[in-house]
Amino acid sequence: MSAIVVTPQYITYFNNPSGVIQGAIGSALAAGSVVGSAIAGPLSDKIGRRDSIMFACLFWLIGTSVQVACQNHGQLIAGRVLNGFTVGITSSQVPVYLAEIAKAEKRGSLVIIQQLAIEFGILIMYFIGYGCASIEGPASFRTAWGTQFIPCFFLIIGLPFLPRSPRWLAKVGRDKEAIETLANIQANGDVNDPLVVAEWEEIVTVMRAENEAGRGWRKFFQNGMWKRTLAGMSVQAWQVSRAAPKSGGMCTDLCSNLLAPTSSSII
Repeated sequence: MSAIVVTPQYITYFNNPSGVIQGAIGSALAAGSVVGSAIAGPLSDKIGRRDSIMFACLFWLIGTSVQVACQNHGQLIAGRVLNGFTVGITSSQVPVYLAEIAKAEKRGSLVIIQQLAIEFGILIMYFIGYGCASIEGPASFRTAWGTQFIPCFFLIIGLPFLPRSPRWLAKVGRDKEAIETLANIQANGDVNDPLVVAEWEEIVTVMRAENEAGRGWRKFFQNGMWKRTLAGMSVQAWQVSRAAPKSGGMCTDLCSNLLAPTSSSII
């Protein structure tokens, strides 16, 4: 969005939206993310990590369709709220899913690669926005927004080929399937491999601790669970407190105010 809002095509079509309207358009994604992240946990526990990501993809397709076809500010905001709903689910569940289906020695690197992929995607988005700025009329921003279909399409195609989370399978009582999945990940299908046995014992121990912690907010702090809660909260806090998410949305407006509304400000 930040790469598009300074283009003449966008400004002309939406009648040079005021700061309040543009702020609403920009923050709509975050508003949807709040709702998505709030239901991500219960949804993931109910249908699984993989299926919750697939579920979120459907809202991404709907939200992107609304944005591409939007005729006014309200429709654009609605589309971004739907996309934000997807972001809220995937931003919390994708790292969990990657960690649960990866080998123990590769979990950290995979989660880091996932975060790097997000940053690289932002970079690509700016290049797409700059390239689409040369297209005349509303097709300029509609084309840029339409490219959001591409990664979602590949994700939907690839997800069915990935295994379900062994930890989720164990949580819902599908122990045999969980052990087989764990064996396929860790030891090429050997359920008696020491790594598989050790990993399964760890899963059982953690689930026992979660069950003993009880229900309600106290379960996040009892029986040593406060360490996991603190680690998760710290990661999210440092991620959102860094400057990139905030400066990325502001830089194009800042440049357009400092420079003439030409290709220089878009760059």
